[in-house]
Amino acid sequence: MSNNKTGLTVISLLVLTLLGLIYLWQLKNIAPSQVRLENIPMELGGWKGKDLPITKRVYKILETEDVLMREYTNPQGEKVSLAIVYSGASRAAFHPPEICYLGDGRELLFKNQETVETSGSLGSQGLRTNKLLMKDKYGQEIAWYWFTAGNKVTENYYLQQCYFTWNELSRNSAGGGSLIRVSARTAGDDLSQADASGKDFIKQLAPLLAEYIIPGKKIPA
Repeated sequence: MSNNKTGLTVISLLVLTLLGLIYLWQLKNIAPSQVRLENIPMELGGWKGKDLPITKRVYKILETEDVLMREYTNPQGEKVSLAIVYSGASRAAFHPPEICYLGDGRELLFKNQETVETSGSLGSQGLRTNKLLMKDKYGQEIAWYWFTAGNKVTENYYLQQCYFTWNELSRNSAGGGSLIRVSARTAGDDLSQADASGKDFIKQLAPLLAEYIIPGKKIPA
């Protein structure tokens, strides 16, 4: 009996070691990034964008240079912020954004899930998102965020990590993942306009995303 247990233990260790070696080998053989986040249109359904500066410290923390940060403004002067982080190898880039928000001094008032009406390949039945309401000295902020892994879209961080790992092990050419966040601020207590602005922007953005965050694959809206 003891010999059988010893044999199973040795086999298990060998399998784990082999999987680890495969994973490390794949990390060394990952092709250069094919995503082009900067090509995401500056104009989306009346919204006009401008790029925001990204520090070297941010790139270092995220362990990827495929990062996009923009502010978009509509004809009424309403503003939304867009942040996209893409990585083909390092999962350090992905974590629930509220971790950064709280570390930056914001107070989280609530978090829930919300389906935002969209059309196109990423969310044709509505896009499932995480929705945050936060407060700081400047007012209140609503944020929506979700994840991708290959061609999978999910609001669940842990499910994204499972998809991400499977794509790595199966050497899926579209195996990278991303975090997408849209946020809107309000100076007062009336959240209705910020809520409507954020959802309108997401509706314009979501159908286009697959063209820019799935390497080598273009999915028409």
